Amino acid sequence: MKNRFIGTLLGAAIGDSMGMCVEEIPMDEVILHYGDKITDLCEPHPASPANFLRKGETSSEFEIVKMVAQSLAEKKRLDIRDIIERYIRWYEQEELHSYVDPYFLVAVEAIKEGREIERGGSSVEGILPAIPVGMYHYTNPILAVEGTKAVVMLTHRNEIALDAASALAVAVGESLQARFYLQDEYGYFIELLKTFVSKDETKFYLERVKTLLDRDATYEEAIDEIGNGSYALEAFSQALFIFLKTPEDPENVIINAVNAYGNYGGDTDSIGLIAGALAGAYNGEEKLPAIWRTKLVKYKEIVELADKLYRVALH
Repeated sequence: MKNRFIGTLLGAAIGDSMGMCVEEIPMDEVILHYGDKITDLCEPHPASPANFLRKGETSSEFEIVKMVAQSLAEKKRLDIRDIIERYIRWYEQEELHSYVDPYFLVAVEAIKEGREIERGGSSVEGILPAIPVGMYHYTNPILAVEGTKAVVMLTHRNEIALDAASALAVAVGESLQARFYLQDEYGYFIELLKTFVSKDETKFYLERVKTLLDRDATYEEAIDEIGNGSYALEAFSQALFIFLKTPEDPENVIINAVNAYGNYGGDTDSIGLIAGALAGAYNGEEKLPAIWRTKLVKYKEIVELADKLYRVALH
């Protein structure tokens, strides 16, 4: 199980680090710049929002995951006040969040100033705390969903964001336990996720993922039919489809997730992060290519954090 915990955070970091290189870059620009789709950690494309980062670094999306994971690991419980304090400290270091979802920053600013947070915000960044909370409560999906909603509502008070986050938290916990043989049982897996969401739109997206898998749709068809933007249901559903298409091949999952830009560009770092987390949870650290893991700038720090979170989650 420890191997799977480490795999979850490393998979998320790798997917984010590779995906940030081509975020919002259309396919023809990717091919022109890199010669082909990307298959390794690399320098961000000059037009990527992450162009100021180096190869192997992670973006603001993974920082959100890391902050919540660090709080859970250090406090040994879900401490909302501590998470708020971490968010505020991060907000005050502007160099760390140059292109994160504006809604996330506006919400943290409101918390800092003691103002009421506006309702809304359905971007994928808002649902990312579901990954560490899903890890912490991996054996109890009900607690995972309750905890996830409490953290997500700090910044995104939107029912779609809460639904997508709930499904993601349960998906992480179930992947860690590997209770489903996902090659054949993806339908049961998706049906389970549906029981933890409330909006018809969310159920529609989940059903669309199942339909695409049933007919062995291509990755290009999934982009056309689900979308690949920053809208939480698009990015999550796209990542879920890519993971469930080849669940036992994390290398293939991550490569296809980070190259999910389509003809017009997409939120490839978020899609890569979520798909990488699920593939890492299901398969463990050892099945993630070592050449990717060791190129992460904060590889050892991520492994240590996952180890701490694992030990806390066991008790």
